[in-house]
Formats: sequence, C-alpha cells, structure tokens
Amino acid sequence: MVADGTLARPFRVGCVDIPNRVVLAPMAGLTSGAYRQHLKAHGVGLTTTEMVSSYGLIYRNVRTDEYLDFTPEERPLAVQLFGDTPEVMARAAEMVLSRPAVPDLIDINMGCPVRKVLKTGAGSALLGDPDRAVAVAASVVQVAAQAGIPVTVKLRTGLRPGERTAVELAPRLEGVGVLGITVHPRAASEHYRGKADHSITAAVAEAVHIPIMASGDISTVASALEVVRSTGAAAVMVARGVAGNPWLVTQLLAGVEADRPALPAVIDDVRLLLGRAVKERGSERAARWLRKLLGWYLRPSGVAASVVETLRNLPDARALDEALDELGRTASE
Repeated sequence: MVADGTLARPFRVGCVDIPNRVVLAPMAGLTSGAYRQHLKAHGVGLTTTEMVSSYGLIYRNVRTDEYLDFTPEERPLAVQLFGDTPEVMARAAEMVLSRPAVPDLIDINMGCPVRKVLKTGAGSALLGDPDRAVAVAASVVQVAAQAGIPVTVKLRTGLRPGERTAVELAPRLEGVGVLGITVHPRAASEHYRGKADHSITAAVAEAVHIPIMASGDISTVASALEVVRSTGAAAVMVARGVAGNPWLVTQLLAGVEADRPALPAVIDDVRLLLGRAVKERGSERAARWLRKLLGWYLRPSGVAASVVETLRNLPDARALDEALDELGRTASE
C-alpha cells in the first residue's frame, strides 16, 4: 500500500508489475487505442479498454472484436469484460486469451450503471445477486489462471444509496482468486451524481488483502492524495478528471499541483491526439470521435463555446487540424 503519499511508485497486481499508481479508467466511447496511447504518453501506469461485451465476442461482432486491439506501448493493459452469467463470461475470457496479443489483466465490470447494461443482468446488476457475481468472477479466474493472467473487478458500492454491497462482496471475490478491486464509491442509481463516498473504499481496503484502486472524484493532486491517505488504496483510477486535462497525470505522479498549459500547448496536445485517432480510424471517424473532447480541452482554456461548436462541425481530420493550427497561431500572437 502507499505509505508516503506518492503515486509515482510501482505496485503489483498478481504477477503484473505496474510502473506507477495512476490507472486509466475504462470509459465507453473514449478509451480507444488512440486515447490509451495518448494517456500512456502522459504517464499513466495501467490502461484499460472500453468495456467489452461478452456476447459481442461470442457472436463475433466485428466492432466488439476491434475493442480488443492494442499496441505494445499501451502495456500494461487490462481488457474489461461485461456479461451476465459464468458460462458466457468464461467463454469470452477464453476468446480474449486465444488472440495473438494477450492483455496483461482481465477486469470484470460489476459497476456500470447504464440501463442497457443493467437490463441484461450485467454491470452493476450483479451487485443485486452476489452469488452470481462471485460465480462470474470464479469462472473468469479459472480460465485466466491457465494463462497466468490476473483478474480484477470494478465495483460500485451497491445498487442504491446506503448499500454496502461492495464491502461484503470484496472478500468473497478475493476468496475465488480475484487479485485486485477497483471501487467507485457511488451507488449505481446515483450514476455520477453527488460526491464519491471513499469511506466505502476504505472499508473495502480493510476487508481484503489485495490491491484496491480508488475511483471517483480524482480531479486534483490534493483529492487523489487524500483518497490514498484516508483509504489505504494502492492506486487511483482517473476518468473524467483527465478528459481534456491529461496533464493531471503528470501532476499526480509529481505530487504537485500545476497551472494548466497555455492555449497553444493545449492545442498541440489535441492535434497529437487527433493524429493518433486518424491512424486508428481514418479521417472522418477521427474528427467525429474527437468532438466530445474538444469542449473539455478548449473551454477551460478560454475558447468560446461558439468556436468549439464550429470545430465540432468540421467534416474531417484535415479540416479540423488546419482550424486548430490557426487557433493556436492566433493565440500565440
């Protein structure tokens, strides 16, 4: 566990050495290979794929299969799976581990609060059926152990506010071989509203002997270090806090708050990310994918909402890159 307040020290999940204690969260529609490469370049120690449907893998959905693609520079990397039954999740794990490039870890999503996932019995719906949750974890562990791949789980506190399902479930997950747990201490019904209750994170950390990664409201160096200090978590998981602010990773590793870079440097970073996205998905799809990030990057740097909207409506990466270049040169004058 972290004892001296620094997030720059390595830690281990099972047999996997992770170079520092800042972990990139899985975020649907965002943590593609391009984004993972970008945040890895900014310093995160562990990257995670978008959540991958076990049924999508089994039914050979092409887009689902693409979620498993990654490059060596993204390592160490976890593939996050979601599904509703032990049999389906075990089969999906087998498929992940049969590919030429095998991830360093497999993570099981037991925290997604989105209705379309919940109604399938997956994600945080598993918190409403702890026996099934344990059986799902045990089935994936059994498959992954044959390949020497550690299994982790991401949890919410419970389905509704006041529930402490995560605290009760964590030791059972450890008991079937799970080697790390991420805790996002909000109830599923809260989605991202309110404040993360990291007293639950602390209770989970106290209940098990495996590394705990703390997620939720990690938006500043002070908030991250306070969470680590107060919970005994081994690492922090960053999500919305780094969307448009990847420099937070550098600050977390240094343990020092810093001012946001000047607008030209912010634009340079956006253009670099755009270039990575073009290599991954082509010009038009890259421009569409980046739309959601433009406001997160540019509005905190003082760019008018109307300018951001104009950038979002550009048809392809070439037009967007040229407009960003012009915006950066204007800002430098």
